[in-house]
Amino acid sequence: MATPLIFGAGAVAAAIAGRHLLKNGFRIGGKAASEQWAKGGFRAKMDRREAIAVLGLKDGPMLRNQLKDAHRQIMITNHPDRGGSPYLASKINEAKDLLEKTDGKKR
Repeated sequence: MATPLIFGAGAVAAAIAGRHLLKNGFRIGGKAASEQWAKGGFRAKMDRREAIAVLGLKDGPMLRNQLKDAHRQIMITNHPDRGGSPYLASKINEAKDLLEKTDGKKR
C-alpha cells in the first residue's frame, strides 16, 4: 500500500521540478539558455557588430583569417539544400559579404 504512494509522490515531485525548469529555463554558466542569444530578430540593415555575432566571431586582428572557416562551418549546418532555412542562409552570406567588404576599411 505504501509503494504506490511513494511512487505517486515521486512523480508529482518530478513534475513540479520539470515545470520549474521549463518555466525558468535551464541554467548554463549562470545564465538561462534563452539569455545566451540576442533577443529579437535581425536588423533591417546589418551592421558590422551584428555580422560578427551571426558568424560567432570576435572582433580583432584575426577576424579575416577566421571568417572563411566560420562561414563554411555555419553554412554546412544551415544550407537550404540540407534542410536549413533559406532566410538564415541569406543572412549568413550577408554577414560574410559585409565583413569581407569592410575588413580593410577603417572601423
